[in-house]
Amino acid sequence: MAAPVRRVLVTGAAGFVGRYALAALAAAGVEALLGVGRGTNTALPEDAAFRTLDLADQKGLAACLRDFRPSHVLHLAAQASVGQADGAGLETWRTNVVGLLNLAEAMRIEAPTAALVFASSSEVYGRAFLTGQPVDEDVVPQPVGVYARTKRVGEEMLADVLAGSDVRFIVLRPFNHTGPGQDERFVVPAFAHQIARIEAGRMPPCLAVGNLEAYREFLDVRDVARAYAQVIWASDKLASGTVLNVATGHSRTIASVLEDLTRQARVPFEVVVDPARMRPSGIPLASGEGARLHVATGWAPQVPWSETLAAVLADARARNGA
Repeated sequence: MAAPVRRVLVTGAAGFVGRYALAALAAAGVEALLGVGRGTNTALPEDAAFRTLDLADQKGLAACLRDFRPSHVLHLAAQASVGQADGAGLETWRTNVVGLLNLAEAMRIEAPTAALVFASSSEVYGRAFLTGQPVDEDVVPQPVGVYARTKRVGEEMLADVLAGSDVRFIVLRPFNHTGPGQDERFVVPAFAHQIARIEAGRMPPCLAVGNLEAYREFLDVRDVARAYAQVIWASDKLASGTVLNVATGHSRTIASVLEDLTRQARVPFEVVVDPARMRPSGIPLASGEGARLHVATGWAPQVPWSETLAAVLADARARNGA
């Protein structure tokens, strides 16, 4: 039986999702909440703490676990951009695999009764999406690309590294999620920031796009962060090695995302295909079944899509003076 939820450590807490995860966990109520990451986090929830820590620093990581004594660890630290990962293979493997290995090894020694919740990715399914149907957790992953391979290796590695220990682990495979604060390497803020710059007169009224025909799931980051918190709360009822999609089974085209944002734009603009933004994937539709997560935790998305887009666009306007 895992330790009661009291003390939660979040890696990658200076990143986009990490900030929302800290807020969701704080709202749920914990005895102690610590975020760690390479950068800084100046918008901490009340009673949460933050330490600058690189998971490559094995001694620093061990000391952090020893001092904080977590009952649960939510591992978010990663090279999160699929496109950037393809151009930085060495750094991606070092961050996504070696960082996770260091964490698992340190937990065996310094937090031997804690539970580890690993945020993997829906990208691990890869060519399994070619069936054209939403995938469930029983589908065998067929990862494509550096990012997806590192996430899949991380999943498999945990079973080996934590074998024979009392550290339990749960693997989550979230589908695409977005929200205020996400950077422009991702499609929704990429559109939103261009719209904001056009509205502010900072660029001509031409919005550059890549492939608009693909179907993808999109969740609000606040819903995903809440899913992470609910999994942590339910972790004592889940078998070690449990895999859960964070998904709804509902996909939309990238073109429809742009159309929805265009309806909220204040000025007209032309849409122009930019070959540099055409990331080849060969996956026309990527969608997942989320029934197991709902059964295990009661989770369901709450934030309306229109509200998600409005929030992303408002954030882009604030950052671009629109």
